[in-house]
Amino acid sequence: MADTAAFQAPKLGIGMIFSTALGPFLKRRPDALDVLEIEPQTLWLADDPFDGPYFEYSPAIQMFADLPQRKLVHSVGMPIGGTRKPHPAQLALLQDVARRLDSPWVSEHLSVAGTPHKAAGFLLPPLQTDEGVAVVCDNIRRFAKGVGRPVAIETGVAYFARKHFEMPDGEFVAQIVRQTGCGILLDLHNIYCNDRNGRISMSDFLSQIPLDHVWEIHLAGGQEMDGYWLDSHSGTMPEDLAAMSREIVQSLPNLGALNFEVYDTFLERMPAEDLDRTVDALREIWQQAGRSLSDAPPLRDVPDRPRPEPAQTPAEWEDGATRAVWQDDPAQHPWPKDAPALKLYARLARSFRGSILVRAMPRTLRYLLLRDGESVDGLLSQFHTAEAPRLFAPLEAESFADYLIRQGEDDPWLLSLVSYDLAFMRIVRQGKPQVVSFPGNPTPVFEALAIATMPDAFPGPPAWEIELLPDSFSPSDFTPGPRAS
Repeated sequence: MADTAAFQAPKLGIGMIFSTALGPFLKRRPDALDVLEIEPQTLWLADDPFDGPYFEYSPAIQMFADLPQRKLVHSVGMPIGGTRKPHPAQLALLQDVARRLDSPWVSEHLSVAGTPHKAAGFLLPPLQTDEGVAVVCDNIRRFAKGVGRPVAIETGVAYFARKHFEMPDGEFVAQIVRQTGCGILLDLHNIYCNDRNGRISMSDFLSQIPLDHVWEIHLAGGQEMDGYWLDSHSGTMPEDLAAMSREIVQSLPNLGALNFEVYDTFLERMPAEDLDRTVDALREIWQQAGRSLSDAPPLRDVPDRPRPEPAQTPAEWEDGATRAVWQDDPAQHPWPKDAPALKLYARLARSFRGSILVRAMPRTLRYLLLRDGESVDGLLSQFHTAEAPRLFAPLEAESFADYLIRQGEDDPWLLSLVSYDLAFMRIVRQGKPQVVSFPGNPTPVFEALAIATMPDAFPGPPAWEIELLPDSFSPSDFTPGPRAS
C-alpha cells in the first residue's frame, strides 16, 4: 500500500460533507469553510451493483471541483470491514477523482455492507477477531494500491453489543493501523453513539487507538429511536459532544480536517442560525487541535491478550447479519441479544430503501399511496424482504417495478406511471429518447397527483404516447473517456 506510516496530514481546516443543499450557506458565507468532502459514489450509475460497470456523472464533479475550498474524497461504496473486496473498477474511478480534486487522502468505512454478492442495505459492524483484522488489512492494501493515495479508515457506529470473543473496538482499530500504517477518520459522533448505547466508553476507545494517526474527524447530530442513540446526521451536534471534542482534539497532533455531517433533507430544514452556530463551533474546536502540552502517544504494539475461540468466521458473521437485516429476520443471526439492534438496523435499512424509491419513482409511489393507502407499507415490506438492496437508485427502482409485475399488478395507469418514472432514469443512463404509453390523455392524472389526489375520472381511449428527450446531458457525461470503467 501507499507509505502512510510517515504521512503528515496537511492542515486543511474545518468543513462539511457536500450536498447541493449546502449551496445557500456557501453563497451567504463563502469564507466560512476551508474544506469540502465529497462522496463520489452518490454521483455514479451502475449497470450492476457488484460487478459494474460504473459511470461517474462528471459535470457534477466538475462543479464541485470549481468551488474554492480544498477537497477531500470520502468513499461510501466499498466499506473495507468484510470479505467483499474493493472493486478494481470503482477504485479506478476513485483514483481519478482524487487526482482531479487533489485530495490528500481518501477515506472509507471500517464497516460491513453485506456479503460479496448481497447488500444489507445499511452499514454493519465488522467481526473484531484476528481473522477480521486480517480481512480488513488485506482490503486496505488493495484499496490503497487502487486509489494511489494514503487511506484513512472511518471508525463506525455499532448497535450490536461486543461479543465475548471479540477484541475491544479501539484495539481492533489499533491492530489494523499497526499492520497497515493507515490513517484514522475518527468519527466522534459514532463513538459517542457507542458510548451512549453502552458498547464502549469514549475514553476507553480513545485510550486504545494511536492518536497520532488521526488525520480527520467527523462530527454530527443524532436522535433517539427504539432505545438507541442514532448516528442520524439529523441536525446540530449534542452540546456535550462539542465540549468533549474541544478536549480530544488537543491530543491529535496530526489532525488535518474537521468535518460536520448532516443529511441534505435535514440541512434544508435547519435554521440558518443553527448552521451558523455549528460552523462557528467547528472553528472553535479546530483552534484547539494539537495544543496538548504532552504529545499523543505514538503507535505501539497492541497487547497480545488471550481470547476465547471465535464462534464465527467473518464470512459467517456478515452472511447472517446481512440476511437478518434485509429480510428483517433476527433469527438469521445466531445472537439473540442482538435482536433489538437487528430490528433497528432493518428499520433503518428499509427507511433508506423507501426514500430511494420515493425519489426515484415519485409518481408511482404517490399513486400507490392514494390508491391503496396504508397497505402500501405492507407491499414495501414484502418487497424489501423478497429482494436484496440494489445500492443504486435506478437499479432499486427497476427491481421494484419487476416486483410489482411479478405480483400480478395489472392497473394500466399504475404500469404507465412506472414506465414514466423509469424512463427518466433510463434516459440519463442511455442518453436516448424514451417513449411511454398511457391508456389515455395523462394530463388530468398528472395534475391530480401534483395536488395529492386521484383524478375524478380516468381518461379513456385513445391511447397516448409521450416521448422524453435528453436535456442538457449526454452519454459522454457518464463515460468520460478513460474515467469510465
